[in-house]
Amino acid sequence: MSSLLVRRRAKKAAKPAELPAPADGASGPASPWAGGPDQPTTPPSSSGDGGDGENQPPQVVEWSNGPALVTKAWGTLLALALLAGPAALVWTALRPEPAPVASAAGAASSAETAAANERAVELVETWLRADGDDQQLIASLTSAPVGSLPQEGLTIRDSSVAQVEQAEDGVWSVTVGVDVAEPAPGSTPAPSGGTDKAEEAEVPLVWVRRYFQVPVLVDRTDTEYSGPDVAVTALALPAPVPGPAAAAEPPDLDYPETISPTSAAGQSAAGFLTAMIAGDGEITRYLRPGTSISAITPAPYAAVAVTGIKGSHEVTESPADGNGTHALITAELTRLDGDKTTAQYVLTLVARDGRWEVAGLEPAVRIDTTPSGTIDSGTAGE
Repeated sequence: MSSLLVRRRAKKAAKPAELPAPADGASGPASPWAGGPDQPTTPPSSSGDGGDGENQPPQVVEWSNGPALVTKAWGTLLALALLAGPAALVWTALRPEPAPVASAAGAASSAETAAANERAVELVETWLRADGDDQQLIASLTSAPVGSLPQEGLTIRDSSVAQVEQAEDGVWSVTVGVDVAEPAPGSTPAPSGGTDKAEEAEVPLVWVRRYFQVPVLVDRTDTEYSGPDVAVTALALPAPVPGPAAAAEPPDLDYPETISPTSAAGQSAAGFLTAMIAGDGEITRYLRPGTSISAITPAPYAAVAVTGIKGSHEVTESPADGNGTHALITAELTRLDGDKTTAQYVLTLVARDGRWEVAGLEPAVRIDTTPSGTIDSGTAGE
């Protein structure tokens, strides 16, 4: 509506000589946009040749009714708004609450967990290494009273988070595992405060994995421009706790078939591992088309020898295209210094054109889900 009014006012201010003349021989009503967006076509002056009231284009009548149309339109919109008011109120009251955004909650939980883990590991490491001069250092990491500290701290290594769970809103319970150098079982530690350093040095030390639990308060504040602001404090000193228990009965693995390392499938697996781990050979020649696995560079081992293969399915020397198996491979790895160690890999082997190719390096082993006491026809007699 506003564009119509602007154009009408512009037409009134224009001089008759500046208005575009109608095309010669035009028989029908001219388009209101014939003169371009800034110059709408207007009727010729009544004083010109052939000009009379009957030859006025229809758009002049439409322009002259502009104010009436604007008034009617506003009246219609006002009436619709008044009628929609009660309905809008009812919809506002009855509409369901928007569902929480899972990704935002997950991001918040991840940030809080990471902050709690970091503070717990820092406190455990500092507390174990601390001596009597480190009171202020421990106090900067926890709100708990520091209490007494030993004359000499412990030697530790390889700390990591073993378990973390949210105890209550904002409070996380973190269990940290760390290797501690302790006197070997059966050895007699030197008396505290002793002066004979030679006797102290003779006490053999062994690495023992110890676990410590720390409650950590995480206060997260989300800011509009700088991201989340996280404040953490340990609510108590580390508490020695038992480590995670081992499973009483580990599950059986689902690799019922025995595959010879000298078979075609075994040789393909050995060639692949040798290329990936020892850098001997081109790894792509053992990969199925579309599979992308890179060799380790620089190669950490000098040689690889496959000593055993167990498969999820039986393999043959003349396989059909598409036949395959998940293979648990036991390999002896020769280190660069000549020493040897044993490792295991799980590969997916698939046949193509009579040869076995590696279609994947699997991240986990397959577990036998056959219920106890039943006989699986596929593995009976194994």
